[in-house]
Amino acid sequence: MLVEPGSLCWVGGRMVEARDGPTWAVEFARFSALSGVVRDNGSGLGKGLKLERARRRAEGQPDLEDSLDIFHTFREGGRALRKTWGAASRALERAEAAQKELDRLGRAGESRTGHATSTSRLWRQAEGLWDQAMAAERAWKLTRSAFEFFTPEGRFNDRQQAQAVVAAALRHLSGPAWAKTRRLLLRRESFTFLDQAQRRLAELGLDPDVLSALLDLEGLQRQAWRLSESTPGSAATRAWALARTVQLAKAEPHWQELAGRVRELLRGVWRASSLVECINSVARMHQGRHRKMTQGLLDLKRLYWNLHQFRAGHRKNQTPYGLLGLKLPALSFWEFLRMTPEELRKQLSATDDVP
Repeated sequence: MLVEPGSLCWVGGRMVEARDGPTWAVEFARFSALSGVVRDNGSGLGKGLKLERARRRAEGQPDLEDSLDIFHTFREGGRALRKTWGAASRALERAEAAQKELDRLGRAGESRTGHATSTSRLWRQAEGLWDQAMAAERAWKLTRSAFEFFTPEGRFNDRQQAQAVVAAALRHLSGPAWAKTRRLLLRRESFTFLDQAQRRLAELGLDPDVLSALLDLEGLQRQAWRLSESTPGSAATRAWALARTVQLAKAEPHWQELAGRVRELLRGVWRASSLVECINSVARMHQGRHRKMTQGLLDLKRLYWNLHQFRAGHRKNQTPYGLLGLKLPALSFWEFLRMTPEELRKQLSATDDVP
């Protein structure tokens, strides 16, 4: 399944016998204008992308940008953190149970030989696991910040900064529970979105000082807590934001328009393939209602999705096809279905003629 993130257009969905590399390579080859992919860590999907990139290089075509999404990385990290806290909690419960038994023996005047030693050992284990869990939680919170466009200090993020933060946090994310998360964090493709943001900002051709000020103000928009009165140094941050605003007003009269361009640019750098997961979950729900999901039925559902109007958000009252630039007649889904191919061609031709 392939989804264009800006429009949420469901552009590809085929029922296949195997989701291996060659199958995905054929799917990618259908989209000659495709410039980048945000994906999960599926082995077949990854191999298919490698095959397509190799084909493009051999034919002298533009390469594909490979970005590993943060949705699955965060999900795996959340699972690992829950397992870490679970082990610490169970160790604490064992220590508390042993302590209760030790106290009972003392009240009953019975011998506590051996019990005190084992209870002390259980308490040490529980304390050690508890300390590890607390360290892992702090490290995971720090790791998540590495996948934002702005650091907690408000600086615009890049690959070098993000990888340094992750490297510092990894020593606290150890053990079997964190193995899969560590592999994802160490993948180069996990930071592709930061490279994309840096490159696209450079392509704007703005003065470096103007761009720096715009990014500082954008960071404050995304981290409003830094301006809160309860935050230490918030007064200095507000004064700094005012100084940046004055600087932009003097250097660039239309700076607010440029700020909007920077905001839209960052919004268009996609970090997660959860959009596919959302549509996939709907498709699976419908699949559960039918005895058999055929390709024709899947295509019908895809057509319905791409023609429906969004009810909320910045895509409100627009359709996925419309957001891609496809001009369609103002017809309902059922009216589209009742039309013959010839009638539909006439309608589309008439729409294309409209200025």
